[in-house]
Amino acid sequence: MAYLAISIILIVAITAIVIAHRAAQREEERRVLAQRSKRLLDRANDILETTTTICDYINNGDIIDALIQYYLTYIHQREQLTPQIDTEKLISRGELLRSQFTPSDSIIELNSDAEIKRCKMAFKKASKILRVCASKNIVSKESFMSMQEYLKFTLLQLEVTTFEKMGDLAGEKKNPAVATNYYKYAKKILIESDLNFEGKHEHIRNITEKNQTLFGNVIKEKLDKNLADEKAVDEFGLPADLNVMAGKARKD
Repeated sequence: MAYLAISIILIVAITAIVIAHRAAQREEERRVLAQRSKRLLDRANDILETTTTICDYINNGDIIDALIQYYLTYIHQREQLTPQIDTEKLISRGELLRSQFTPSDSIIELNSDAEIKRCKMAFKKASKILRVCASKNIVSKESFMSMQEYLKFTLLQLEVTTFEKMGDLAGEKKNPAVATNYYKYAKKILIESDLNFEGKHEHIRNITEKNQTLFGNVIKEKLDKNLADEKAVDEFGLPADLNVMAGKARKD
């Protein structure tokens, strides 16, 4: 009788251990699936965020198509891994972004260094994503090369236009030193770019001439002001600048 009781106790204990082990295994499997699902969603969201940002700067619909298609690939992989209640919503989000893309609304110039930084980061991410798209045959190698070339040229134009505009604004505010720095950045980008396109060298010359004209105007304005000050007289007909009366040079 005692032997039977001990046997029953052992069987119950072993059964409990087996059940607990299987439960732990199932929980671990659920945890692993949840982690994989989250990684897929995070990756999809990163692609969609990049696509949303770059929509503001480009007018190439093929690039947007490729990015959205890759985004949807992750959403479908997540659904196949473990069914989700938000899959249809996420798919609709990508399709809506694609349908709302309007090439004619693309931004052609930025307003600050911060905007340039944000734009460059988005272009860099998009370029990396497109490279993966090419490796997964979402786009052809030829299409990928064409897209890369387009992104490089568009970013170049955005940076140059923005720096040149900021130089113009600094010049209007009579700050030639700041203007020169922005013009220098614009020229540097053009000169160092390996892209060759019609009007590139002419654009570099135009920026140089614009900077030279700005400094010429600043020097002329300063000379005119000095001359006007030297000719100014007080109510007694004496030079308003005592240095002029003493024959001393002006100190500016």
